[in-house]
Amino acid sequence: MTLVSCALHELGHLVPMTAFGSSPQEIVVYGGGIRITPDNKQLSKYHDLVVLFGGAAVNFALCLLTYLTNGGGFFCQVNFLLGALNLLPFRYFDGGRILALLANGKVCEFFRAVFILLSAVAMIYMILHGTVSISFAATFCFIVLSEVIY
Repeated sequence: MTLVSCALHELGHLVPMTAFGSSPQEIVVYGGGIRITPDNKQLSKYHDLVVLFGGAAVNFALCLLTYLTNGGGFFCQVNFLLGALNLLPFRYFDGGRILALLANGKVCEFFRAVFILLSAVAMIYMILHGTVSISFAATFCFIVLSEVIY
């Protein structure tokens, strides 16, 4: 289900990208998900925003549709979390790219720092209460590393 949701998320990027006259130069499937590298054709800021929001929009639409038809379930949860995760303001995620299009560098760095700090506080809280989630810890480490490397 998760891989299907990831593929549909990427399709949500590909459809508007091709509709605006761009095409993927490279599509890579790896442990961190799927990465689409667009061709060198420059899209307008508005078109870039539509392409970037497209993936999360598909996930939220699938979540809503699943919720309305059968009351939710695992597929609904996966799509909600995938959409929300991708809108976080980190460079590696769609939300970071959206933030970079809408704000200047200092504002972007401030939002990223706040979200890393909040994630660290949540991680410490979970450790102190014995409820640490392996997936949350791995995601937090991935986010911090991607901020440093990317």
